[in-house]
This record gives sequence, structure tokens and C-alpha cells, in this order.
Amino acid sequence: MITFVFLLNVLFRDLGRLLGKGLPTGVILEFFILNLAWILALAVPMSVLVATLMAFGRLSSDNEISALRAGGVHLYRLILPVLIVAGFLTVGMERFNNGVLPDANHRFRLLYLDISKKRPTLTLESNVFFDEIPNYSLLVHNVKEKENILEGIIIDDRSDPKINKTIIAEKGKLFFSPEREKLVLNLFNGEVHQVEQGNPENYRRVKFERQDLFISVSNMELERSNSEHRGEREKSAGMMREDIRKYMEDIHNREDRIRDIVRKDMDGTFSENVGMGSIDEKEEESYRLKFSSEKEKYHNIQNLYQRIDGDVRAIQGYQRAISALKVEIQKKYSIPVACIIFVLIGAPLGIMTRQGGLAVGGGMGLVFFLIYWTFLIGGEQLADRRIVGPAVAMWTPNVLVGIGGIYLVLRSFRETTFIHWEHMGRRFRRWVLRRKS
Repeated sequence: MITFVFLLNVLFRDLGRLLGKGLPTGVILEFFILNLAWILALAVPMSVLVATLMAFGRLSSDNEISALRAGGVHLYRLILPVLIVAGFLTVGMERFNNGVLPDANHRFRLLYLDISKKRPTLTLESNVFFDEIPNYSLLVHNVKEKENILEGIIIDDRSDPKINKTIIAEKGKLFFSPEREKLVLNLFNGEVHQVEQGNPENYRRVKFERQDLFISVSNMELERSNSEHRGEREKSAGMMREDIRKYMEDIHNREDRIRDIVRKDMDGTFSENVGMGSIDEKEEESYRLKFSSEKEKYHNIQNLYQRIDGDVRAIQGYQRAISALKVEIQKKYSIPVACIIFVLIGAPLGIMTRQGGLAVGGGMGLVFFLIYWTFLIGGEQLADRRIVGPAVAMWTPNVLVGIGGIYLVLRSFRETTFIHWEHMGRRFRRWVLRRKS
């Protein structure tokens, strides 16, 4: 059900644009199947929370919890099997996030770009101008789709900026040549009216019985691309760790270059007085000439600053990229662990609320999932800005919700009702009566 809700959002957002591109059914199905990967990554932890709330809420509302307690069964024994199943789900989702999800996200991005580049299908309507072809406008008075016959054709050809050309034909047929990437119009019994811009006296009118018009149109067919480049969410944790290692090497190389630039400049400037290093006579003479005037000193300092500033900016860029990669790595593990955390909070809440219906379970599950997701997104933003560490940002929601879940588990063992639905119902009825009076 949760997967279906997410999928409906994608359906309403993208289906109209997909159908307008004239894509094959298989491509449209592939588009939505690839979307299922990130949907499942979110839906599984949320479904664990809703299912746990409903299951334990139903047991509590049917007094099964009371019967088990009376029979000497401790609540730990009820929650333990669910925690074990959640542990298996956690391991499975971690493998899914590092194995299936990156490839699905990569293929989805490539497919999305290919679909974006594809031109809409040439769909003609009677008495409606079609302007999707560059430099051409096409008006057809009658379209017979079954026979592929066009009647009453008027074509405004603006392919030559120096000449205005209008083609009129009684009938015609339209084809598309994928090999040439051209539209082919077979026109019958028509005229070509042509006039030069700026010289209206130079007018030509040509009649024809048949004329074939070839119009170059690219990207009418969906062309599937292949790229090895991957974004952050298209890589596994191992790939991102390798990228971090390369970025760290680049940072060290940039830092060494900055130290080398400063050392050489200091050696050349202060070698005689400070003894910062040793240079040969030719280098010493070149430095003396370079600093012979204040203007040359200023330009040298500016050049030195620009070189160092460029390397510093590059280092900062690498550090931001590393932080973003570390956030994605931690997220691939923290979200699956949420399956266990949601059992800890869902089981006691279900017992305390004593309501096992879908409305209560789904509503409370949605509230807690939104709270969890808000903490997760907020932590990601803070980590990307390097305000907090990636591990702290991605694991803080699990820690906070987990502590709350442990507290509720301990409280539920004391048979404390968390939400008194009867009191709430009586208060609501009294409020309604006061409003009526």
C-alpha cells in the first residue's frame, strides 16, 4: 500500500509527459519499475512501523496481551521475534541499498535524460497548427489516421531566412525515416508560393502533381545512451569510499603544492637574511631582478595569492565532495537500521493505544516517519554544510527515536495506557454538545 502511494505520486507527476513523447509501453513500464528502487528503500522501513503498530495494537485491543501476561509470557518474548525479523530486513535493505539501488538510480537517470531529449510524436489534429518541427508550421484540414492520408495541407517553410515559402497541397502522406532522421511528406496536386524577403516583386508560383518534402528532425526516436559517470546516489558504499580516497590524495597533492610555492617564494626572498633555504646564484639573481621595483613586487604577490587561492578553493571543493559522499555512505546503513528502531517504537505504541485499525496504525506511523525523515533531511543539510559530522547527522535520528522506543517499551511493561481513547471520545462529545448549545 505504501509503495502504491509513492508510485501514484510518480504516476501523476510524469505520466502525462511520458505519453506525450509517444514512447513504447515497455519504456514507460521500465521508467516506473526503475522508480520502484528508491520507493522500496523508503517504503520498507515505513511499512515495518505501520505493521508493528497494527499488529500489537490488534493484540492489545483483543486483550491478547493481557491473556499472555496472565499466562506468564513476558512482553520481551513478544517483541523479540519481531526484532529478529527486522534484523533480517535490515541486512536485506543494506544489501539492496548497496547493490540494487545504485544501478537502478543510474539507469533511471540515463533513461530520464534520453526521454527528455526525445521530441514529441508527430500527432496532427484537424484544423490545428502543428509547430513542433523547427522552422516549419503545418496545418491540415482533415486527418484520416487509418489510411494515413492528409487533406487540405498548408505548410509554412521558414528553413531559408531569405525566402518565404508556402506549400499548399490537396492531399498527402506522412512518414518518418528513422535511418535518415527525416520526416517524409508525399504531397499531391499542389502549389509552391515563394517570395524573397525585402524584394516582394521577385515572386514565384510553381504547380506540381507530386512533390516529396524531406524535413530533418532529430531525436524523433528514443536513443538509449550509456555513460559510466555516476552521481552520489548511483554508487555503492565501496565506490564512494574509493572516490574519497582519490579526493584525499588530491587534497594532499594540493597542500604539498601550496607548501612548495610558499617555500620557494620565501627562499628566494629571505634566503640571505633568514636562512630559509639555499638557492644557486642564477636563481638568486633572478629574484633580485624580480623585486627591483615596488610594482613588480605587487604583481608577484598577486600572482602568488592567486595560485594559492586556486588551490585552497580546490581543496574546499574536495572537502565538500567528501562530506557529501560520507553522508550518502552513512545513509545506506542508517535507513535500513530504522527497521529495528521502528519496531522498538511501534510495538509499545501499539500496546498502549489499544487500537489495531489501519487508520490509527497508518496515521501514527506516518507521523513518526515524518518526524524521523525531518531529522534525517535536516541532518543531511547540516552535514553538507560541514556544521556536523556525517555520522552524527545520519545516526542522530536513529538514536533519538531508539531512545524514545526503549523508554516506551519499559513503560508498556508497566501496563500504562499511553492514549486514553475513551476519555478523548467523551471530551470530543462534550465539546460538540457545547458547540451546539
